[in-house]
Amino acid sequence: MTRTGKTSGKFKYDREKGEREHGKKQKETGIKGIRIGFTTGTHDLELRAKKAKEFLEEGDKVRIDMRLAGRQKAHRPLALKKFNEFLNMIMVEFTLEMPPKNSPQGIGAVITKK
Repeated sequence: MTRTGKTSGKFKYDREKGEREHGKKQKETGIKGIRIGFTTGTHDLELRAKKAKEFLEEGDKVRIDMRLAGRQKAHRPLALKKFNEFLNMIMVEFTLEMPPKNSPQGIGAVITKK
């Protein structure tokens, strides 16, 4: 006697269980975000650099955004200099997946661990 088009409950359960087990073994690498400002102090930048280091060591990508408001947008070269100083504060080897790029809101980059 054969069934037409229906699957047994045990078969379905075993298939779904296998998919769950397979999903546990996969590591999802997400993108973590860090926001810095044009006027952010040195100590705050150090703390954010430490957090970025933790994210990179966990295997995540890190998106760094520097928001510029009002007249700060007129001083993009200074903002880019501060952005690069922040990148130098991160004490782990990384590669720039997306180099610092100007956007209407400010400057952004994506980094990953080497």
